[in-house]
Amino acid sequence: MDKQKDPLYGVKLEVLLNEIGEHYGWQCLSEVLNIERLSFHTGLKSTMKFLRKHEWAKHKVEDFYLYEYKTFAWPDDKLLANPPRDRSLFTLSDRVEPAEITEETASRIEHASLLRSAKQHKKESTDKRQEPLYDTSNPWNQ
Repeated sequence: MDKQKDPLYGVKLEVLLNEIGEHYGWQCLSEVLNIERLSFHTGLKSTMKFLRKHEWAKHKVEDFYLYEYKTFAWPDDKLLANPPRDRSLFTLSDRVEPAEITEETASRIEHASLLRSAKQHKKESTDKRQEPLYDTSNPWNQ
């Protein structure tokens, strides 16, 4: 993917959190993203540590940042199934200002999260290797 076209390229998690935290507030972000950890925001370092440890939460925050705060148009389900930093197509919407939080916002974020988890679950189930059957005529399995 062309790094110049990726709006998250070079954006540090700290900057991203500062921008959305100042604009929306931590309690509001906690409710809309359904991440309880944000409701008792104890500092940027601990929040960043949590998000780095929990990819699902980081992806929700990045989706929110891109599509609600930075006003990119929501992609189709096929692109939403990929983590935000792995997407190849970003188009600007007609909005200029960050979006107001509505019920629809929370449902879109949750929908994207469910698509990613379904894709990840499908990948994990196909990736599991089964041990090859033991062939007594070929003890070294060659």
